[in-house]
Amino acid sequence: MTPEKGLFWLLIDGLSHRLWQQLAPMLPLRVDCALPLEPLSPNCQTPPSLFSIWSGLDANAHGLTGYEIPDIEAEDPLAVADAFGRWPRATPMVWDRWAVAGGRIRTSAVPFVQPSRLAGALLSHTEVYARLVSPPAVLAPGDALSVPAIHLHCAVSVSPDKSAMVLHNVPTGGDLHVPFGSSCHVALSSALPAALAGETNRAFAVHAAHVEGQPRLCFLGFQPVFVHGRDAALRRLALRHRACSVGNPAKLHASGALGRHADQGGDGSAELLLLDLLDVMHYSFLDDILWSLRAGDADLTVGYYPVIDLVSHQLLRYLEPASTAPQHAVAGAVRVRLVRWLFELFNGCQALLAPGCRFIAHSDHGMQPLSHDLAPNRCFATHGWLTTTAGGQVDTERSMMFYHPAENGWLALHPARMAAAGVTPQAAVDALNGALPSDLSGAFQLIEGPVVDLAGGWTSPWYLQAPTAARLVKSPLLPFAAETRKGGDHTCWSDAPWLKGVFLEPTPQPGTPAWQVPLTLVQLAPALMAELGRPAHAVTSGEAHEWH
Repeated sequence: MTPEKGLFWLLIDGLSHRLWQQLAPMLPLRVDCALPLEPLSPNCQTPPSLFSIWSGLDANAHGLTGYEIPDIEAEDPLAVADAFGRWPRATPMVWDRWAVAGGRIRTSAVPFVQPSRLAGALLSHTEVYARLVSPPAVLAPGDALSVPAIHLHCAVSVSPDKSAMVLHNVPTGGDLHVPFGSSCHVALSSALPAALAGETNRAFAVHAAHVEGQPRLCFLGFQPVFVHGRDAALRRLALRHRACSVGNPAKLHASGALGRHADQGGDGSAELLLLDLLDVMHYSFLDDILWSLRAGDADLTVGYYPVIDLVSHQLLRYLEPASTAPQHAVAGAVRVRLVRWLFELFNGCQALLAPGCRFIAHSDHGMQPLSHDLAPNRCFATHGWLTTTAGGQVDTERSMMFYHPAENGWLALHPARMAAAGVTPQAAVDALNGALPSDLSGAFQLIEGPVVDLAGGWTSPWYLQAPTAARLVKSPLLPFAAETRKGGDHTCWSDAPWLKGVFLEPTPQPGTPAWQVPLTLVQLAPALMAELGRPAHAVTSGEAHEWH
């Protein structure tokens, strides 16, 4: 393979190796290389995993240990920070190194991109997670779709013939009829400034459905999209009147807004509706990725696709053996939809690749089907190791340990108080295991990771690995063990098969070295950069960075 052929790097969030094995026989695709990908330790949630993938650094080097992390800058030991807002910006990512070497880059919905650092090397970057203006919502006749931030206020009704939901006085004028079972994209007023409505995808999406037999209009939310790079003007025109669905509609399912769940007496309609809403998100990300590939002339194109992760968090446990007809039907529907999404993603991308362009696709982590929620802080309180305030929060002035509210696995310890009481970290693990319900397999374990030091003497290098099929929740007031309502989850590292991600290479290029197993996230970027060599438009070798 010659360097000028380029690389297309696709990140499919949440696709586990085990799920891929279920779906692969149904996919009319050729994939010559499919390997398990080890999850990141101590925490394999999305931000630390993505950062490790594209920086080549492990968590001890970059310090990210979850979607949310303990806020080491706060005086309150219970404070939480968003990892996507606290990532180490001085760390060079793969596209930064590519730009220094003179390569041309396109990125689609990828986090951790700093356009100003890429300068003339950046052909296009779509920034889709700028800020959430309005989350998804379910509206009944008589409600109003009101989003003041984008000057949107539309009454909602049912058409006289009961065949559609009606959105009155849409921004483009008149009334919009949305037939039941269909989705529509509605353009925003062209007079809205970019600061409010974004630079492209200046539209919102709605879907009409029946929820528990009642007519409803599902609003997919709104988040502005911004564009950077040399070809920003072209991307602003493309897809301008198509909505970019970024807000997570799976939260509507979790809250019950889409109807009763299949394991709560529902007939599967709530799950099918969720898949229909995620269809809109699927095409939002797919269309952007395909535009980047269709534009061509990039040496490195990186795309991010989050839909598998979102559906798995809600519905993955239905893909394990189910006992009722509705759950079996849901499992079949989920598999069929996932197969279609993956086929459209892979087939669409491959059709646009130049001959010889290398195509790799992989996830950042897998995901385990869930059966239980476990509340470690309830167990600690029972043993007198944790005290709560009158408001039910952890009392950090009197407690000696707590599972941190960031829910990233970190176990906060107060060594001085523990030593005075003769309590050890292993005693905490033993107490947790002693309280486990008999129908839950596996046991708690401690995983060592980056040390966190917080105000008030709180410190620890330990992260709690939960038993298989369980997730940990922060509340000290909930029962220690309860049946979960969530479909799948991933937090601390585990060797469980479902938690392994997957690395896919449809047709490896001749002469590329074989990947070795076990394959880890931090191996990917250095190996790919080394194999591809210098991009075709490279500058002098003295300007290139070393990996470490």
